[in-house]
Amino acid sequence: MFNIGQAIDLVSDATGNKERTARLIKFFEYKEGGLGIAFFDNQTVHGEYWLGNIPISKESEAIFKNSGFSLGTKYDINFFGLQPFHADKKVLKTPAV
Repeated sequence: MFNIGQAIDLVSDATGNKERTARLIKFFEYKEGGLGIAFFDNQTVHGEYWLGNIPISKESEAIFKNSGFSLGTKYDINFFGLQPFHADKKVLKTPAV
């Protein structure tokens, strides 16, 4: 049985009004070339919610290639010493990220 807080959370999630939190990171390659990072929230009623992508600088691509991480694998954000953070596509497009 849901309590009122869970019910509110469920409704806000189902209607798309819930504030999303970046919890997973996936490295990928853009079709045009270059690497990027995709952010996901995996604590939603939909199972998973894609938040957005940011490109990796050319200088950082060599670091990634020597890191042992795999393209396409989703990693918990805590694995990188980061805490989950509230984000949406607008937040991810800021220079601070």
